[in-house]
Amino acid sequence: MLSILLSIPQTVIFNFRYLPFTQALKLPVWIHYRCKVKIEGHIECESSKLADIRIGFHTVSHLYRPVTSLMVSRGARLVFKGSAHIGRGSSLLVYPSAVMELGTDFTISAASTLKCYKKIAVGDNVLCSWDILIMDSDTHSIVYSDGQENNDKPIIISDHVWIGCNSVILKGAEIPENCVIGAGSVVSGKYFEKNSIIAGNPAKTIKNILSWRK
Repeated sequence: MLSILLSIPQTVIFNFRYLPFTQALKLPVWIHYRCKVKIEGHIECESSKLADIRIGFHTVSHLYRPVTSLMVSRGARLVFKGSAHIGRGSSLLVYPSAVMELGTDFTISAASTLKCYKKIAVGDNVLCSWDILIMDSDTHSIVYSDGQENNDKPIIISDHVWIGCNSVILKGAEIPENCVIGAGSVVSGKYFEKNSIIAGNPAKTIKNILSWRK
């Protein structure tokens, strides 16, 4: 309760600074008072429900990373298509001219990082555990012997996906609907089966499933 009360000033400032006035009145985005916010680009929020998007509140008992970061660079866009729950110690970082789209019912339990240099598109009902890295760039330039470069590539995560702890989702990855990414996996490809468990380094489809539940 105390953290909610302490977070009211930053929450009010955020909503009225970055959202349309009539939407801001509903306070759909709640920001923890320890959250570091740097918005130079554009925030879009399709929800007008009170506290439908919560950033920096939930944590995991064995992790202690108190600071949550939200950065949208100049010319970049961060789009919340519905409810979202970003756990404490996580980072949403959208670099110049990039677009990050998060579907409704998007959840990060804690201490995970999404770094977007081109495009990261996440579907509905996606659950991310802790210590996950999702990054659509190598962040450093490599020129191969044939003259080609390691360009940034979009990441696409479809509806109803659960990403296990300590996983890494790299540029060009495409995860189909109704999949579970096993803990500690490194996903960089796109030729996976929907309705499956994807695991390993490099990740591959290892078992078909009917569904999974939170």
